[in-house]
Amino acid sequence: MAICLLALSAGQVLAAQAGGAVLWTASDRTPLRSDRSGVAATLKDLPRGTPVRQLQNEGAWLLVEEPGGVKGWAYQGHLEASRPLPTSVDLFAPLPGSIVLAETADTSRSSRSVQPERNKDNEALWSVLELPLSRQNLEDFLREGGIGEYSQATPHSNGGPLKLPALKPAAPPGGDAERLLGLNLAVTVTRKVAKPAFGTQLQRYVNLVGLSVARFAPGNALSYRFIVLDSPAPMSLSLPGGFVMISTGLVKSLDNEAQLALVLAHEAAHASLAHGWARAKATQFFRSGLGMTDDGVKSPLFGQMQDELLKQLLRHGTDQKQEYDADAAAVQMAYRAGYDPMQLIAALHNVDRASDGAVLSSSARWSDLHPPLQMRMNRIQALLARLPMQDGLALATQRFQANI
Repeated sequence: MAICLLALSAGQVLAAQAGGAVLWTASDRTPLRSDRSGVAATLKDLPRGTPVRQLQNEGAWLLVEEPGGVKGWAYQGHLEASRPLPTSVDLFAPLPGSIVLAETADTSRSSRSVQPERNKDNEALWSVLELPLSRQNLEDFLREGGIGEYSQATPHSNGGPLKLPALKPAAPPGGDAERLLGLNLAVTVTRKVAKPAFGTQLQRYVNLVGLSVARFAPGNALSYRFIVLDSPAPMSLSLPGGFVMISTGLVKSLDNEAQLALVLAHEAAHASLAHGWARAKATQFFRSGLGMTDDGVKSPLFGQMQDELLKQLLRHGTDQKQEYDADAAAVQMAYRAGYDPMQLIAALHNVDRASDGAVLSSSARWSDLHPPLQMRMNRIQALLARLPMQDGLALATQRFQANI
């Protein structure tokens, strides 16, 4: 029997040892608690992809046992029925230690520099990228807002962990190369499209909302930064490597924090599902063997790739299937985090309405970059109908209004 067990996965070992469904942790950190409460003592923190055996289901909490034998209560949003991709990525990781950044000044592409150019034109971007954010900051934010396992209501669910089709990334993770490409694109956007919005409070708030849902993003695990752009027109962009950009005009069109979380989750899902990264890998820059190196960013092909990627994002939009996948992921991510996913429909209506009449010189209207609204609504409503019913899901309207 011992020899047979060596050939089994950890999940199969749990199933072989005793009865009970085998589930998997879905977030970057799943705490096992001593009781059914977010303020109960943490017995053990489990990384993403850890198998656990379900012993009992009480509302929105499940009593589980991890491979080492520790038993504790886990919030249902942290668990799923299928195994996610493994990861060693820190959600809060800083920028790569060796930064290769194309020169941001208007010089010829052949003279691009590998040194980051920090000046008054891009200092606002760096201030957002270097915001000090930690896991404890996120936990405090969730607790103060009563989000998810910290809900002050007594959450009740008629289901358990989500059992929805897995969403697969369009390309394997690209590591530092992917993140460095996203960083270069972010610099270009803030130079050519819109500057980051002024104010640390707004940028910090949006980042904490984004991280609340990004920890449940399907596909490739990434670290994230959410950058608010100063533009009255609704705009949202997902860049490779976890850089998400959203305009002040879009944020102000929303009604509550749940809607903001869903919009940010949609864009974070584009990144985790490698939609932009797969498109980049198909360009001549990467196909010719170049990479995010000193020589690579000096190549004319690098500037050509940036132009192609930004034109796709700003003028043509993403493939319809990828948009639908990002919608599906956003619903799941918000639900897992403890936000009301039904707010996605209201959010899309609000942004679509705000985009009417918006004048943009550097981008198509938000509504023109996405599939027809009714088609999206039909798909989202079908997905919402499959979610386990649960009360206690957050809107966080008051906190949203205080920060926007």
